Amino acid sequence: MGKKKEEKELQEIFDSFGADPEVLREWDLAVEKIKAVRGVLRIKTPAGYRALKKVSVTESRVRFVQQAVDHLAGKGFPGVPRFIRTKYGDPYVVHATGIYYLTDWMPGKEADLKKAKNVFLAAETLAKLHNAGAGFEGGGFGQETREDFSAQWGRYQAKLSSYDASLEDRREQNVMDESYRTHRSELNKMIHHAAEQLGNSPYGQILEWARENKTICHGSFSRQNLIVDKERLAVVDFDHCHYGHPVHDLGALLTRYMPRYDWDASIGFSILDVYRAVREITAEEMTVLAAYLSFPQRTLEVVEAYFERTRDWDTGRFANRFRKQLALDEGREMFVQDLIARYGLNLSAPSFAPHLEGLEEYDDLESMESSSVETRDDGWETREGSAVEVSENVSVQVEEETPDVSLVSHGDEYGEELEDEAGQSEPNVRFALPRVKQRKPQKPGPWRPRP
Repeated sequence: MGKKKEEKELQEIFDSFGADPEVLREWDLAVEKIKAVRGVLRIKTPAGYRALKKVSVTESRVRFVQQAVDHLAGKGFPGVPRFIRTKYGDPYVVHATGIYYLTDWMPGKEADLKKAKNVFLAAETLAKLHNAGAGFEGGGFGQETREDFSAQWGRYQAKLSSYDASLEDRREQNVMDESYRTHRSELNKMIHHAAEQLGNSPYGQILEWARENKTICHGSFSRQNLIVDKERLAVVDFDHCHYGHPVHDLGALLTRYMPRYDWDASIGFSILDVYRAVREITAEEMTVLAAYLSFPQRTLEVVEAYFERTRDWDTGRFANRFRKQLALDEGREMFVQDLIARYGLNLSAPSFAPHLEGLEEYDDLESMESSSVETRDDGWETREGSAVEVSENVSVQVEEETPDVSLVSHGDEYGEELEDEAGQSEPNVRFALPRVKQRKPQKPGPWRPRP
Protein backbone atom coordinates (compact mmCIF):
# COMPACT_ATOMS: atom_id res chain seq x y z
CA MET A 1 0.00 0.00 0.00
CA GLY A 2 1.43 3.37 -1.01
CA LYS A 3 2.09 6.15 1.42
CA LYS A 4 -0.55 8.44 -0.09
CA LYS A 5 -3.18 5.73 0.13
CA GLU A 6 -2.26 5.06 3.76
CA GLU A 7 -2.52 8.76 4.57
CA LYS A 8 -5.88 8.95 2.81
CA GLU A 9 -7.25 5.99 4.76
CA LEU A 10 -5.95 7.45 8.00
CA GLN A 11 -7.67 10.75 7.24
CA GLU A 12 -10.93 8.96 6.40
CA ILE A 13 -10.90 7.10 9.71
CA PHE A 14 -10.28 10.30 11.65
CA ASP A 15 -12.95 12.13 9.65
CA SER A 16 -15.52 9.46 10.47
CA PHE A 17 -14.52 9.85 14.10
CA GLY A 18 -14.76 13.65 13.95
CA ALA A 19 -11.10 13.92 14.84
CA ASP A 20 -7.91 15.37 13.40
CA PRO A 21 -4.89 13.10 12.76
CA GLU A 22 -2.47 15.93 13.47
CA VAL A 23 -2.94 15.29 17.21
CA LEU A 24 -0.89 12.09 16.77
CA ARG A 25 2.20 14.26 16.53
CA GLU A 26 1.74 15.28 20.16
CA TRP A 27 2.77 11.77 21.17
CA ASP A 28 5.04 11.08 18.19
CA LEU A 29 2.94 8.00 17.47
CA ALA A 30 4.12 5.75 14.65
CA VAL A 31 0.84 4.29 13.46
CA GLU A 32 0.91 0.79 11.99
CA LYS A 33 -2.81 0.04 12.18
CA ILE A 34 -5.82 2.01 13.36
CA LYS A 35 -9.48 1.21 13.88
CA ALA A 36 -12.47 2.86 15.55
CA VAL A 37 -13.69 0.62 18.40
CA ARG A 38 -16.13 1.41 21.20
CA GLY A 39 -15.93 5.18 20.88
CA VAL A 40 -12.13 5.27 20.77
CA LEU A 41 -9.44 4.84 18.13
CA ARG A 42 -7.40 1.70 18.71
CA ILE A 43 -3.91 2.28 17.39
CA LYS A 44 -1.22 -0.29 16.81
CA THR A 45 2.24 1.18 17.38
CA PRO A 46 5.69 -0.43 17.57
CA ALA A 47 5.42 -0.09 21.37
CA GLY A 48 2.03 -1.83 21.57
CA TYR A 49 -1.63 -0.92 21.32
CA ARG A 50 -2.93 2.48 22.40
CA ALA A 51 -6.42 3.95 22.74
CA LEU A 52 -6.99 7.53 21.57
CA LYS A 53 -10.19 9.16 22.74
CA LYS A 54 -11.77 12.47 21.82
CA VAL A 55 -14.21 14.03 24.28
CA SER A 56 -16.39 17.11 24.04
CA VAL A 57 -16.29 18.30 27.63
CA THR A 58 -14.54 21.05 29.54
CA GLU A 59 -10.83 20.88 30.19
CA SER A 60 -11.49 20.92 33.94
CA ARG A 61 -13.64 17.82 33.55
CA VAL A 62 -10.90 15.93 31.69
CA ARG A 63 -8.38 17.00 34.32
CA PHE A 64 -10.69 15.66 37.03
CA VAL A 65 -10.94 12.29 35.27
CA GLN A 66 -7.18 12.12 34.72
CA GLN A 67 -6.41 12.87 38.35
CA ALA A 68 -9.08 10.44 39.56
CA VAL A 69 -7.52 7.65 37.48
CA ASP A 70 -4.06 8.53 38.80
CA HIS A 71 -5.41 8.47 42.35
CA LEU A 72 -6.90 4.99 41.89
CA ALA A 73 -3.69 3.66 40.36
CA GLY A 74 -1.66 5.23 43.15
CA LYS A 75 -3.84 3.47 45.72
CA GLY A 76 -3.15 0.12 44.12
CA PHE A 77 -6.35 -0.35 42.12
CA PRO A 78 -5.20 -2.66 39.29
CA GLY A 79 -5.81 -2.49 35.56
CA VAL A 80 -6.86 1.13 35.33
CA PRO A 81 -5.92 2.83 32.01
CA ARG A 82 -3.80 5.85 32.98
CA PHE A 83 -3.33 8.81 30.67
CA ILE A 84 -0.13 8.72 28.60
CA ARG A 85 1.55 12.10 28.58
CA THR A 86 2.50 13.84 25.37
CA LYS A 87 6.09 14.47 24.36
CA TYR A 88 5.67 17.85 26.07
CA GLY A 89 4.54 16.27 29.34
CA ASP A 90 0.85 17.16 29.05
CA PRO A 91 -1.75 14.55 30.08
CA TYR A 92 -4.10 15.49 27.23
CA VAL A 93 -4.31 17.68 24.14
CA VAL A 94 -6.68 20.61 23.70
CA HIS A 95 -7.53 20.92 20.01
CA ALA A 96 -10.06 22.84 17.96
CA THR A 97 -11.96 19.59 17.31
CA GLY A 98 -12.08 18.55 20.98
CA ILE A 99 -9.91 17.31 23.82
CA TYR A 100 -7.86 14.17 23.22
CA TYR A 101 -6.21 11.77 25.61
CA LEU A 102 -4.22 8.59 25.09
CA THR A 103 -4.10 5.43 27.21
CA ASP A 104 -2.86 1.90 26.83
CA TRP A 105 -5.36 -0.33 25.09
CA MET A 106 -6.82 -2.83 27.56
CA PRO A 107 -6.93 -6.18 25.73
CA GLY A 108 -9.84 -8.52 26.20
CA LYS A 109 -13.62 -8.65 25.90
CA GLU A 110 -16.60 -7.32 27.75
CA ALA A 111 -17.39 -9.35 30.85
CA ASP A 112 -20.34 -11.67 30.37
CA LEU A 113 -22.55 -10.68 33.27
CA LYS A 114 -25.18 -13.22 32.34
CA LYS A 115 -22.96 -15.52 34.42
CA ALA A 116 -23.42 -14.99 38.16
CA LYS A 117 -19.73 -15.70 38.79
CA ASN A 118 -18.80 -12.64 36.79
CA VAL A 119 -21.36 -10.47 38.56
CA PHE A 120 -19.80 -11.50 41.86
CA LEU A 121 -16.36 -10.56 40.59
CA ALA A 122 -17.72 -7.25 39.35
CA ALA A 123 -19.08 -6.55 42.86
CA GLU A 124 -15.70 -7.42 44.39
CA THR A 125 -13.94 -5.15 41.89
CA LEU A 126 -16.40 -2.32 42.58
CA ALA A 127 -15.71 -2.56 46.32
CA LYS A 128 -11.97 -2.36 45.65
CA LEU A 129 -12.53 0.66 43.45
CA HIS A 130 -14.49 2.41 46.22
CA ASN A 131 -11.81 1.61 48.79
CA ALA A 132 -9.07 2.96 46.53
CA GLY A 133 -11.20 5.96 45.57
CA ALA A 134 -11.61 7.28 49.11
CA GLY A 135 -9.97 10.57 50.00
CA PHE A 136 -9.47 11.83 46.46
CA GLU A 137 -8.59 15.51 46.63
CA GLY A 138 -9.18 16.52 43.03
CA GLY A 139 -11.06 19.69 43.80
CA GLY A 140 -10.68 23.10 42.25
CA PHE A 141 -12.03 22.03 38.85
CA GLY A 142 -15.71 22.73 39.29
CA GLN A 143 -18.55 20.72 40.76
CA GLU A 144 -17.96 17.00 40.19
CA THR A 145 -20.43 15.63 42.73
CA ARG A 146 -23.45 13.59 41.61
CA GLU A 147 -24.41 11.66 44.72
CA ASP A 148 -27.95 13.06 45.06
CA PHE A 149 -29.99 10.59 43.01
CA SER A 150 -33.25 11.86 44.51
CA ALA A 151 -33.04 14.82 42.12
CA GLN A 152 -33.31 12.39 39.21
CA TRP A 153 -36.41 10.88 40.76
CA GLY A 154 -38.00 14.30 40.86
CA ARG A 155 -37.26 14.83 37.17
CA TYR A 156 -38.98 11.54 36.35
CA GLN A 157 -42.09 12.62 38.26
CA ALA A 158 -42.20 15.88 36.31
CA LYS A 159 -41.77 14.03 33.03
CA LEU A 160 -44.60 11.63 33.80
CA SER A 161 -46.95 14.57 34.32
CA SER A 162 -46.04 15.88 30.87
CA TYR A 163 -46.51 12.41 29.35
CA ASP A 164 -49.98 12.21 30.92
CA ALA A 165 -50.88 15.54 29.37
CA SER A 166 -49.67 14.44 25.94
CA LEU A 167 -51.89 11.35 26.10
CA GLU A 168 -54.93 13.49 26.75
CA ASP A 169 -54.30 15.30 23.45
CA ARG A 170 -54.13 12.10 21.39
CA ARG A 171 -57.27 11.10 19.55
CA GLU A 172 -56.16 7.51 18.99
CA GLN A 173 -54.45 5.34 21.58
CA ASN A 174 -52.01 2.62 20.55
CA VAL A 175 -51.13 -0.52 22.50
CA MET A 176 -48.31 1.20 24.43
CA ASP A 177 -50.54 4.15 25.34
CA GLU A 178 -53.14 1.74 26.69
CA SER A 179 -50.58 -0.27 28.67
CA TYR A 180 -49.17 2.89 30.18
CA ARG A 181 -52.62 4.21 31.16
CA THR A 182 -53.59 0.83 32.61
CA HIS A 183 -50.58 0.69 34.93
CA ARG A 184 -50.03 4.39 35.54
CA SER A 185 -51.56 4.23 39.02
CA GLU A 186 -49.31 1.37 40.10
CA LEU A 187 -46.28 3.14 38.69
CA ASN A 188 -47.20 6.27 40.61
CA LYS A 189 -47.51 4.31 43.86
CA MET A 190 -44.06 2.75 43.37
CA ILE A 191 -42.51 6.17 42.78
CA HIS A 192 -44.13 7.85 45.77
CA HIS A 193 -43.35 4.93 48.06
CA ALA A 194 -39.67 4.97 47.09
CA ALA A 195 -39.46 8.74 47.60
CA GLU A 196 -41.16 8.42 50.98
CA GLN A 197 -38.79 5.66 52.10
CA LEU A 198 -35.78 7.62 50.96
CA GLY A 199 -37.02 10.57 53.02
CA ASN A 200 -37.36 8.29 56.06
CA SER A 201 -33.89 6.82 55.59
CA PRO A 202 -30.58 8.29 56.84
CA TYR A 203 -30.07 9.72 53.36
CA GLY A 204 -28.89 13.07 54.68
CA GLN A 205 -26.11 11.33 56.63
CA ILE A 206 -25.08 9.46 53.52
CA LEU A 207 -24.85 12.68 51.51
CA GLU A 208 -22.82 14.35 54.23
CA TRP A 209 -20.47 11.36 54.36
CA ALA A 210 -19.98 11.57 50.59
CA ARG A 211 -19.11 15.25 50.75
CA GLU A 212 -16.63 14.77 53.58
CA ASN A 213 -14.90 11.63 52.29
CA LYS A 214 -14.73 12.56 48.59
CA THR A 215 -14.92 9.02 47.28
CA ILE A 216 -14.67 8.30 43.57
CA CYS A 217 -17.68 6.59 42.00
CA HIS A 218 -17.34 5.18 38.50
CA GLY A 219 -20.71 6.40 37.27
CA SER A 220 -21.02 3.83 34.45
CA PHE A 221 -20.07 0.50 36.01
CA SER A 222 -21.60 -1.70 33.31
CA ARG A 223 -20.52 -4.73 31.30
CA GLN A 224 -19.28 -2.53 28.43
CA ASN A 225 -16.70 -1.04 30.78
CA LEU A 226 -15.58 -4.28 32.47
CA ILE A 227 -12.95 -5.94 30.29
CA VAL A 228 -11.92 -9.56 30.73
CA ASP A 229 -8.46 -10.74 29.69
CA LYS A 230 -7.96 -14.35 30.69
CA GLU A 231 -8.60 -14.27 34.46
CA ARG A 232 -8.16 -10.53 34.95
CA LEU A 233 -10.85 -7.86 35.07
CA ALA A 234 -10.05 -4.28 34.12
CA VAL A 235 -12.34 -1.26 34.49
CA VAL A 236 -12.29 1.29 31.67
CA ASP A 237 -14.10 4.49 30.64
CA PHE A 238 -13.89 6.72 33.69
CA ASP A 239 -15.39 9.64 31.76
CA HIS A 240 -18.44 9.57 34.04
CA CYS A 241 -16.58 9.24 37.34
CA HIS A 242 -17.52 11.66 40.07
CA TYR A 243 -17.51 12.31 43.80
CA GLY A 244 -20.32 10.35 45.35
CA HIS A 245 -21.38 7.66 47.72
CA PRO A 246 -20.65 4.00 46.92
CA VAL A 247 -24.35 3.21 47.37
CA HIS A 248 -24.95 4.94 44.04
CA ASP A 249 -22.62 2.60 42.09
CA LEU A 250 -23.74 -0.49 44.02
CA GLY A 251 -27.42 0.30 43.61
CA ALA A 252 -26.94 0.90 39.90
CA LEU A 253 -25.12 -2.45 39.53
CA LEU A 254 -28.00 -4.30 41.20
CA THR A 255 -30.65 -2.40 39.26
CA ARG A 256 -28.90 -3.06 35.97
CA TYR A 257 -28.10 -6.78 36.34
CA MET A 258 -30.40 -8.36 38.93
CA PRO A 259 -33.26 -8.47 36.36
CA ARG A 260 -31.17 -11.05 34.47
CA TYR A 261 -31.71 -13.34 37.47
CA ASP A 262 -35.35 -12.39 38.08
CA TRP A 263 -34.22 -10.62 41.24
CA ASP A 264 -33.30 -13.95 42.84
CA ALA A 265 -32.58 -13.15 46.51
CA SER A 266 -29.77 -15.72 46.75
CA ILE A 267 -27.94 -14.00 43.89
CA GLY A 268 -28.58 -10.53 45.28
CA PHE A 269 -27.42 -11.40 48.78
CA SER A 270 -24.31 -13.09 47.37
CA ILE A 271 -23.49 -9.89 45.46
CA LEU A 272 -23.80 -7.89 48.67
CA ASP A 273 -21.77 -10.43 50.68
CA VAL A 274 -18.94 -10.40 48.12
CA TYR A 275 -18.92 -6.59 48.18
CA ARG A 276 -19.04 -6.54 52.01
CA ALA A 277 -16.06 -8.90 52.21
CA VAL A 278 -13.96 -6.08 50.71
CA ARG A 279 -15.80 -2.98 51.89
CA GLU A 280 -18.31 -3.21 54.70
CA ILE A 281 -21.76 -1.69 54.24
CA THR A 282 -23.04 0.18 57.29
CA ALA A 283 -26.62 -0.11 58.53
CA GLU A 284 -27.29 3.42 57.26
CA GLU A 285 -25.92 2.56 53.82
CA MET A 286 -27.96 -0.65 53.62
CA THR A 287 -31.12 1.28 54.51
CA VAL A 288 -30.49 3.84 51.76
CA LEU A 289 -29.68 1.03 49.33
CA ALA A 290 -33.06 -0.61 50.04
CA ALA A 291 -34.81 2.71 49.43
CA TYR A 292 -32.84 3.16 46.20
CA LEU A 293 -33.91 -0.28 44.97
CA SER A 294 -37.55 0.54 45.72
CA PHE A 295 -37.58 2.97 42.80
CA PRO A 296 -38.78 1.53 39.43
CA GLN A 297 -35.82 2.92 37.50
CA ARG A 298 -35.77 0.47 34.60
CA THR A 299 -39.50 0.68 33.98
CA LEU A 300 -39.35 4.46 33.87
CA GLU A 301 -36.49 4.26 31.38
CA VAL A 302 -38.80 2.38 29.00
CA VAL A 303 -41.56 4.95 29.47
CA GLU A 304 -39.10 7.78 28.87
CA ALA A 305 -37.72 6.10 25.74
CA TYR A 306 -41.24 5.71 24.36
CA PHE A 307 -42.52 9.22 24.90
CA GLU A 308 -39.25 10.91 23.93
CA ARG A 309 -38.60 8.57 20.99
CA THR A 310 -35.04 7.71 21.96
CA ARG A 311 -35.48 4.09 20.77
CA ASP A 312 -36.42 3.09 17.24
CA TRP A 313 -39.02 0.52 18.32
CA ASP A 314 -42.59 0.00 17.20
CA THR A 315 -45.40 0.49 19.71
CA GLY A 316 -45.86 -3.26 20.16
CA ARG A 317 -42.26 -3.73 21.22
CA PHE A 318 -42.49 -0.80 23.64
CA ALA A 319 -45.65 -2.26 25.18
CA ASN A 320 -44.06 -5.70 25.50
CA ARG A 321 -40.94 -4.26 27.11
CA PHE A 322 -43.02 -2.10 29.46
CA ARG A 323 -45.03 -5.12 30.66
CA LYS A 324 -41.87 -7.18 31.12
CA GLN A 325 -40.34 -4.46 33.23
CA LEU A 326 -43.47 -4.25 35.35
CA ALA A 327 -43.32 -8.02 35.86
CA LEU A 328 -39.71 -7.65 36.96
CA ASP A 329 -40.77 -4.87 39.33
CA GLU A 330 -42.72 -7.48 41.25
CA GLY A 331 -39.51 -9.48 41.71
CA ARG A 332 -37.59 -6.33 42.59
CA GLU A 333 -40.09 -5.47 45.32
CA MET A 334 -39.89 -9.00 46.71
CA PHE A 335 -36.10 -8.68 46.85
CA VAL A 336 -36.40 -5.37 48.73
CA GLN A 337 -38.82 -7.05 51.13
CA ASP A 338 -36.26 -9.80 51.76
CA LEU A 339 -33.50 -7.20 52.12
CA ILE A 340 -35.48 -5.30 54.77
CA ALA A 341 -36.26 -8.52 56.65
CA ARG A 342 -32.74 -9.95 56.46
CA TYR A 343 -31.01 -6.88 57.82
CA GLY A 344 -33.80 -5.61 60.06
CA LEU A 345 -34.04 -2.28 58.27
CA ASN A 346 -36.41 0.40 59.50
CA LEU A 347 -38.30 0.77 56.23
CA SER A 348 -41.75 -0.04 54.89
CA ALA A 349 -41.57 -2.84 52.32
CA PRO A 350 -42.94 -2.03 48.85
CA SER A 351 -45.76 -4.09 47.31
CA PHE A 352 -47.34 -2.16 44.46
CA ALA A 353 -46.16 -3.79 41.22
CA PRO A 354 -48.81 -5.68 39.25
CA HIS A 355 -48.71 -9.45 38.87
CA LEU A 356 -48.41 -10.14 35.15
CA GLU A 357 -48.27 -13.55 33.53
CA GLY A 358 -47.78 -14.98 30.07
CA LEU A 359 -44.72 -12.90 29.24
CA GLU A 360 -41.79 -14.15 27.20
CA GLU A 361 -38.39 -14.66 28.78
CA TYR A 362 -36.62 -11.39 29.41
CA ASP A 363 -33.48 -12.02 27.39
CA ASP A 364 -32.67 -8.72 25.70
CA LEU A 365 -31.65 -6.47 28.58
CA GLU A 366 -28.59 -5.27 26.70
CA SER A 367 -30.67 -3.11 24.38
CA MET A 368 -31.70 -0.88 27.29
CA GLU A 369 -28.23 -0.49 28.75
CA SER A 370 -26.76 2.96 28.44
CA SER A 371 -23.07 3.42 27.85
CA SER A 372 -20.74 5.73 26.05
CA VAL A 373 -19.28 2.82 24.14
CA GLU A 374 -20.32 0.26 21.57
CA THR A 375 -20.19 -3.50 21.93
CA ARG A 376 -16.59 -4.61 22.23
CA ASP A 377 -15.14 -7.67 20.54
CA ASP A 378 -11.41 -7.56 20.00
CA GLY A 379 -11.25 -10.85 18.16
CA TRP A 380 -8.72 -12.18 20.65
CA GLU A 381 -10.62 -15.35 21.46
CA THR A 382 -11.75 -18.12 19.12
CA ARG A 383 -15.30 -19.35 19.34
CA GLU A 384 -14.76 -23.05 18.83
CA GLY A 385 -14.51 -26.02 21.10
CA SER A 386 -16.15 -27.02 24.33
CA ALA A 387 -16.56 -24.89 27.41
CA VAL A 388 -13.86 -24.50 30.02
CA GLU A 389 -14.61 -26.33 33.23
CA VAL A 390 -15.35 -23.66 35.81
CA SER A 391 -15.72 -24.03 39.54
CA GLU A 392 -17.25 -22.10 42.42
CA ASN A 393 -18.43 -18.56 42.53
CA VAL A 394 -16.12 -15.60 42.22
CA SER A 395 -14.19 -16.07 38.98
CA VAL A 396 -14.07 -14.40 35.60
CA GLN A 397 -15.36 -16.05 32.46
CA VAL A 398 -15.19 -14.74 28.95
CA GLU A 399 -18.38 -14.83 26.91
CA GLU A 400 -17.34 -17.89 24.89
CA GLU A 401 -15.03 -20.21 26.78
CA THR A 402 -12.60 -22.51 25.02
CA PRO A 403 -9.90 -24.86 26.30
CA ASP A 404 -7.43 -23.22 23.92
CA VAL A 405 -7.44 -19.52 23.16
CA SER A 406 -5.94 -18.21 19.94
CA LEU A 407 -4.27 -14.85 19.82
CA VAL A 408 -4.85 -13.99 16.18
CA SER A 409 -2.38 -12.14 14.03
CA HIS A 410 -2.91 -8.41 13.65
CA GLY A 411 -4.04 -8.97 10.09
CA ASP A 412 -6.84 -11.25 11.25
CA GLU A 413 -7.65 -8.96 14.16
CA TYR A 414 -8.48 -6.08 11.87
CA GLY A 415 -10.41 -8.23 9.45
CA GLU A 416 -7.95 -7.83 6.62
CA GLU A 417 -7.49 -10.35 3.83
CA LEU A 418 -4.00 -11.77 3.89
CA GLU A 419 -2.32 -11.27 0.56
CA ASP A 420 0.06 -14.19 0.86
CA GLU A 421 -1.97 -17.28 -0.10
CA ALA A 422 1.06 -19.55 0.03
CA GLY A 423 0.83 -20.01 3.79
CA GLN A 424 3.63 -17.60 4.61
CA SER A 425 1.51 -15.44 6.90
CA GLU A 426 2.28 -15.16 10.57
CA PRO A 427 0.90 -18.24 12.41
CA ASN A 428 -1.58 -17.86 15.24
CA VAL A 429 -0.05 -17.99 18.68
CA ARG A 430 -1.75 -20.56 20.87
CA PHE A 431 -1.56 -21.27 24.55
CA ALA A 432 -3.51 -23.34 27.01
CA LEU A 433 -5.99 -21.42 29.13
CA PRO A 434 -5.12 -22.02 32.81
CA ARG A 435 -7.76 -23.58 35.00
CA VAL A 436 -9.86 -21.07 36.85
CA LYS A 437 -8.77 -20.66 40.43
CA GLN A 438 -11.35 -21.88 42.91
CA ARG A 439 -12.73 -19.24 45.21
CA LYS A 440 -15.39 -20.01 47.75
CA PRO A 441 -18.37 -17.64 48.02
CA GLN A 442 -18.77 -15.52 51.12
CA LYS A 443 -21.18 -16.96 53.66
CA PRO A 444 -24.27 -14.79 54.20
CA GLY A 445 -24.39 -13.71 57.82
CA PRO A 446 -24.49 -12.69 60.48
CA TRP A 447 -24.31 -9.06 59.48
CA ARG A 448 -21.69 -7.09 61.36
CA PRO A 449 -21.82 -3.54 60.01
CA ARG A 450 -19.00 -1.14 60.64
CA PRO A 451 -19.81 1.08 63.68
